[in-house]
This record gives sequence, structure tokens and C-alpha cells, in this order.
Amino acid sequence: MSASDGIDRLVLQEFRLTDGASHAEADGILAAAYPDGVPLLMSISDDRDVASVRSIPSGTSTKDDPVDRASFGALVSSWQSQQTYRSHIVESSLELPTRYRMAVTESGLNDGDRALPGALRPADVSEADTPTSVALLWIGAPVGTHAGLLVLVGHDDEAGIEQDAEWPLPLSQQLGVRIYDSCARA
Repeated sequence: MSASDGIDRLVLQEFRLTDGASHAEADGILAAAYPDGVPLLMSISDDRDVASVRSIPSGTSTKDDPVDRASFGALVSSWQSQQTYRSHIVESSLELPTRYRMAVTESGLNDGDRALPGALRPADVSEADTPTSVALLWIGAPVGTHAGLLVLVGHDDEAGIEQDAEWPLPLSQQLGVRIYDSCARA
């Protein structure tokens, strides 16, 4: 899923699992619908709050590709409205990541007509001085508003990333940032 694949939108669906619902079962439903997609992401502040994020190729309508809510049955107690983001950066390695982390906010202004400055774009792999363990980077700004951001980072657990690195939970709650970490996909 590199930028050359024509991905121009990212779709986020946040929802809340019922008490006692299995994360693995909910992730299995997502995996059946999107076999090569990002696994179910779990909020670091409340493991009942989860999210699905996927890429939409150019020319595809997000309305033609919603998460099938009926397939989740009694696993879900509530759904948030689906959000669409136009992609600023969509880069990935050839190998699929094994772990994902995502931050979402509705604050911070975006200039909808300009791309991110070159300094914020990922460096060309051939120009990199040191190897990186980031296998996926998606950054998107919401469609229909000038405020907000979605950042998804994927990496390989075997690349030496500390699996239990702490997220800044108190700061994220004060700033209105929702942070998600991947559930283990079976």
C-alpha cells in the first residue's frame, strides 16, 4: 500500500464493544472483510473502545465500502459515525506490519489545499542513513473540515521496537487525542 497504489482516502470507523465481547472475534470479522487490512485497534484508555481504519483507492466511493455493522451482531454496543480522511502521506514497506499504533484528533487546523511541507514527508529509502523499523505510515486530514488529523504507524515486532512502550495517556486525554494500539491478530 504505497503512495503509488493510488490511495487517496483513509476511512476510520470507531465503535464500542459490549461488556464481555471478544476482541479476537471482532478482529476476525474485520479480517474476513479486509484480509490484508489493518487489524482491530484498541483504545489505550478503555479497551472496549476500538477502531477500524482502512485505505480507499482513488475512484472508489467510501459509501460503497462501509464496515458491515450487521456482521458484528451483539458484539458492538454503539457506533460512531464513519470518518473519511484525505491522505497526506501514505507509505509502506513491502512486508505488512505486525503491530500498529494510531492517534486521532479533531483539533489542529489543516490547510486543505496544500500538501505537507517537504520536511515532514518521509525520506526516500535510498537516501536514509540508517534503517528504520517503520513499515507503514498513514497521515490524513479529515474530509469536510479544516481541523483534525489521523496518524497510523505500523512496524514489525521483530524489528526491535519495544512492545510495551508507554503512551502519554494523561496528556492525550487533556488534548483530546484518541490513541489506539493493535490487538493481536490470530
